[in-house]
Amino acid sequence: MRVTLLGTGSPVPSLKRASASYLVEAGGDVILIDHGPGAFARLMQAGRKATEVTHVFFSHLHFDHCADFARLFHHRWDASGDGAPPLKIFGPRGTQQLVDRLFGPAGAFAPDLLSRTQHPLSMAIYQTRGGTPPRPWPDTRVAEMEGAGTEEGAGWRIVRREVPHFQPHLESFGFRVESAGKVFAYTSDVNLALREPPPALYELAKDADVLVHYLNAFPFEAGASGGFSGPKFVGRVAREAGVKKLVTSHHGPYIDSDPVRSRALGEIGAIYKGEIVWGEDLMSFTLG
Repeated sequence: MRVTLLGTGSPVPSLKRASASYLVEAGGDVILIDHGPGAFARLMQAGRKATEVTHVFFSHLHFDHCADFARLFHHRWDASGDGAPPLKIFGPRGTQQLVDRLFGPAGAFAPDLLSRTQHPLSMAIYQTRGGTPPRPWPDTRVAEMEGAGTEEGAGWRIVRREVPHFQPHLESFGFRVESAGKVFAYTSDVNLALREPPPALYELAKDADVLVHYLNAFPFEAGASGGFSGPKFVGRVAREAGVKKLVTSHHGPYIDSDPVRSRALGEIGAIYKGEIVWGEDLMSFTLG
């Protein structure tokens, strides 16, 4: 299994970091977990084509985790011929509505798709890509996820758990990817101001070879709820779950600057004694 950080940034626009997106190559499949602004360019920089992507999993529907999906979905469909299997899309409640409002018969891109499925010039291009008219509309089916569960592919499985973020307005999931005896875990945008890390995080992170954990620009002091500071929260989860390598992500400009970055790493390292990596776009990790 190979994991590449396509986007390690926050909702704040950045020339240094794309927003949240993680590429997982396992069992012959090419899986994207989230695909925020800037992530499509990072996918190309990582040497992967949209037509190679087989699955997309959305942790939640904040724009910084899904905005580049429109480009991915459209280009993957447009660059394919007859034989391309539909993209397998998994997301929380509301994902089907999102995809339909973009690419359904009455969606935002309906005029574009109508021209690409009807106009003679578009049909000629489609035929050069191995297609045979008439050209079908893109397949917009989504598997919406509810509660804890597992999805399986050829040589891998993804375990999901709901994690606290912006409920009840948004459902939010963390993921655990297991393949060939190795584990990659991703916490998504978990609330760092809780009094205790939720049990779901330990279930996802237990004995993980690589844990990618949210760490944004929250004050280091305990919040109004009396919860942990961000770095201490992250360090405790990594230590108590027995994580082998901790990778921080979702960095906004404030926490990504010195001396704040150094202080954050120091506070994590005072608790967690394993390997700590300050995540950067296009870092890759081979597991096994």
